[in-house]
Amino acid sequence: MIKNHSFEPRVGKAQLFFGICYALIVIISLVLALYVKTSLNQEPYMQYFMAALFTLLAAKSFYLYKKVKTLIATGTRAEAEFLSCQSVRGITVVRARVEIPDYGPIEFEQRLAGVHLADEINRYLKEQQQTKLPCLIIAGGRHPRAMLTIATDHGRLKPESIAL
Repeated sequence: MIKNHSFEPRVGKAQLFFGICYALIVIISLVLALYVKTSLNQEPYMQYFMAALFTLLAAKSFYLYKKVKTLIATGTRAEAEFLSCQSVRGITVVRARVEIPDYGPIEFEQRLAGVHLADEINRYLKEQQQTKLPCLIIAGGRHPRAMLTIATDHGRLKPESIAL
């Protein structure tokens, strides 16, 4: 249930990377098609097929990247109730709960790189006597998602990103 309501913006960046790679493959296949057409005097059906296929894949990847960017830009800022923060195998997992209007409460998690980050977050929340965390509610359809807006710099917590 927790993973179903978590929003991961890194998916958009991965899609951008794949879209660029697919676009490069399209360019290579068109150059190969030109070579086959001019040098070998044959029809480059295979190269045309590859260009068409990877054009579709690139378009899909760029579409998903744009969709993720739009969802983040139109997200609603809110405060989530802190549930837990622990490090598991080099990754800090922060769990939180937020109340969505006309939907109810949802639980979600955010994964951050670094083992000591869990200690820093717990210490900061204890020192500031803070029980809420800043989050972004992504309402893309019937199934709302959320993500924490906690930021890190080289595995260290940025205190300004966790402050309310």
